Amino acid sequence: QIHQCQRAMGHGLSTAEICTCWTVRNGHSASRQVSKEKGSWRPTLPHLVLHFDVNKTIVMVDTIQGIPTSDVLNGILAECAWGRAKPNGHGPPEKGWQLVEEMPSSVRPTQKPELMSYLEYLEQCLPGKAKEMKKKREQVWKKFTEPGEPGELLRPHYENMAAQLEMQGRMVGTGMVIAAFFDLVAELVKNGRSFSIVFRTFGSDLPAVQAEFNAFCAGEHPRYPDLCLDGSAEGKPDLRLTEENTGSWYRSADNCSIVWGTTTLEEDLHVTKGVLDDFLKLPGNTGLLSSRGWDAVIKDLQTKTSKPSVLALRDYFPYWQKGGQHGPYGKLLPVDPADHRCHPIFFDDNITLDAEDTKIVDVRDKTGKALWPVYAQRYYISRAEPLLAVADDNYYIRKVEEIEHNFQRKRLARLRLRAATLTVSKMLREEAEAKKFDLPKRSAGYDPWEKSRVSISKIHFSSSIAAADEEEHALMVK
Repeated sequence: QIHQCQRAMGHGLSTAEICTCWTVRNGHSASRQVSKEKGSWRPTLPHLVLHFDVNKTIVMVDTIQGIPTSDVLNGILAECAWGRAKPNGHGPPEKGWQLVEEMPSSVRPTQKPELMSYLEYLEQCLPGKAKEMKKKREQVWKKFTEPGEPGELLRPHYENMAAQLEMQGRMVGTGMVIAAFFDLVAELVKNGRSFSIVFRTFGSDLPAVQAEFNAFCAGEHPRYPDLCLDGSAEGKPDLRLTEENTGSWYRSADNCSIVWGTTTLEEDLHVTKGVLDDFLKLPGNTGLLSSRGWDAVIKDLQTKTSKPSVLALRDYFPYWQKGGQHGPYGKLLPVDPADHRCHPIFFDDNITLDAEDTKIVDVRDKTGKALWPVYAQRYYISRAEPLLAVADDNYYIRKVEEIEHNFQRKRLARLRLRAATLTVSKMLREEAEAKKFDLPKRSAGYDPWEKSRVSISKIHFSSSIAAADEEEHALMVK
């Protein structure tokens, strides 16, 4: 049935993949690569395409906007501190919040759902999405744990996070990317996994991330001096980020494109008032390569990420802002739910765990249809928690394992469903073949068991049970 299933699905399954069904159903781990050693079968895992937001996902400093690590850490704690509004008289509104939970948490306390984080409180007392209001809130939360501020009791947590980031050997180069990201890459290479990485951001900090990641690939990270991913080590992929693998998204109501080789498209489009076609026709831009339209974007992305590689794509902020900063206008993530040979996963600290809106990631299938956020959250997107990522170097390793576990269960359920469908189809075909034979006609009331059937009213249960017990005892004695 499995062999029939592979033909019906349009692509063959290896013997090892067929063994995946047996492995999982018999309680064995399905988390390792395939092995053809004698007496050992393990499943082939899919190629991973890992999309990472930059700020507060793998980087805890904003060099572009000039926000230092200290301010970023205060912002993280302000988002994870839970309290309630308090009477403040004529004092400043930002001081009208009182801490209730002394332990910061990325999850709202289930026993006290009425509590709000300090950032939520600021959005109520200083509302608005305009830049000036965002700047005003920023000036408040970046001092959150300082003496006299609402979060001063959380100052020890701030100092602990700062110490974690400053620990020797944690960072390299510009000191931006956290160890949890590098540890994930090292773990995937160690396990022989096939994977690609795509850096995603609305900001303009991709060149700095590129420089630091390429330094890591060259073996310049103090934690991994022997890990060379620049093509010089035999058997190791060349994961250096090159210019042809950088690009900028462009999105509008009727257009979806990627312009390759530049991460400044958003600023450059001011020359043509945001019109992409006019921009590409300018004399200095005729050599730019672009993926124009949904089908071309899907094809080119698949080509670049189907083998080990690293990309850096800047997402188009004007479209997200125009759409009210909601998921369907955010960072595009194309997926194919029917393809279990490739597994894309998107990590972003701004993802909301909501049944109607992811807030920032737009997950669509290959036809362009949006996926239900709950479904996407189970298999393709994950909210990054900077509070945990800073403290735990294995954070992203565990997050990938969790989503892969869900993905593998979906994959096996689909195979079982296909096999069951083919079994039923076979039974229907056999029934149709049987009808071709000229069998004797029977009347509607014909009962083949008429002479053998005994009426239940004629059975004396006590005697029949006793007889059965005697027969069973005799068999046991024998």
